[in-house]
Order: sequence, then C-alpha cells, then structure tokens
Amino acid sequence: MRKISLALFVLLLLSTARSFAQTAVEFIPQAGYTFPARNDFYGDYGRVAGGLNLGGAVNFNVTRNFGFEVLYNHQSTSSGVYNYGYDGGTKIVGGDLNQDYIMGGFVFSGTIPYSTVRPFLGLLLGADIVTPMTGNNYGSNGHFAAGIQLGMNIYISPSVGIQLKGQFLSPVNSAGDAYYYTNYAGGGINPNQSIYSFTLGGGLIIGLGRVLPSQTYHPARRPGPHYRRYYY
Repeated sequence: MRKISLALFVLLLLSTARSFAQTAVEFIPQAGYTFPARNDFYGDYGRVAGGLNLGGAVNFNVTRNFGFEVLYNHQSTSSGVYNYGYDGGTKIVGGDLNQDYIMGGFVFSGTIPYSTVRPFLGLLLGADIVTPMTGNNYGSNGHFAAGIQLGMNIYISPSVGIQLKGQFLSPVNSAGDAYYYTNYAGGGINPNQSIYSFTLGGGLIIGLGRVLPSQTYHPARRPGPHYRRYYY
C-alpha cells in the first residue's frame, strides 16, 4: 500500500510539473558530510578529519536557468601531522579546528521535460577561514578559495523544494601550517599545499519573492505565399 501511495504521489508531481518553478530568491539551509582530506609531505602526511558540515545559501535567480548564489559552510573538525613510521602513523602534532567557507558564484540550471527536477551546476569563488582551537600562538588564517558544485533541485511547489548536491571546495595555495599549525620543525611541510574538501549533502529550498515567468518557445512566423497578377 505504501509503494502504491508513493507511486501515485510521484505521478501527481510529474503531471503538474509545468506549474512548478523557482522564485526570484531562494533561501536554502543545508547540511552534509565532508569527507576526510589528506596531503603527503616529506616523510609525513597531514590529514583533516571528516565530519558534519552545516551552512546555507541564498540564491538570486535572474531567470529559471541562471542565477547568483552566496554560500556559507562551517565544519568543526580536527587535523594533524602523522608519521609514516613503523608504529602505524603516530600523530606528531595537531588538534581541533574550525573551517568556514564564504563563497559566491554563478549557478546554471537545466530543465527535464515534464519533471519537477531541475539539475544545476555552480561555480564558486571566495574565502576559506581556518581557526585552530588549540594553542595560543595560532589565530585565524584566511585564504582565497574556489569550488564547484553539482546537484538537483526537486520542487514540491514554486516556493518549497529539496536540494541534493555534491560540493568540491579548496583553498588556492593554502598554507599547510594553517591546517596543521606545525610547531613541528622536522615535518618538511610545504606551505603551498592545498586541502581538497568534498561534501555530499542537501537542503530545504524556501522560495521568497515572485515566481519567475515561464520561458515559452514562440516559433517564428513564416511569411505567406505572394501571388502575382498577370494581365493579358
């Protein structure tokens, strides 16, 4: 019975898909899981642990296919430098840290005919702020960051929907000591090592403002045939 009810609900969504669209502004609280990141150094390696990622986005939709997004992500995690030695990777130095991404960029959306699902691609630029939570000699470090995201929006109505996405963010030429705050002199850490952060997550779409007009196709009118008069 539950399967039949679910199937009927999906058919209802598909049958009314033409009336579903984005609003001019969308607020999207988000949550996800960020996978661990690792860099290899000279005889050691650095690792940032995975964990819960919380944040949100505000989308300013110019049309149904193009908009601008402001994104914020926060992760409380830990990092450290580990030895490759025979002891199985002993931690040399490390501790807890907070990582905050503040990003902005363009979002391109597509359309699936007769469907409430709208796939999208986002290109992001902004800043990554890393704050070690242990040690008194380390403050926040900010770095230029870039990223890309790919996913889909599933609309239940013009102002309510669900977002599912994969997100890849990375500081550009980030300082390795910002993540591992290496008071360890023998690690040989390259300060230009970057951290690659990959997150799978989703959010609730809350539409605000007016509903964007539909983009309809109007075929060009062809001129009718011209008739000439002949006189005898």
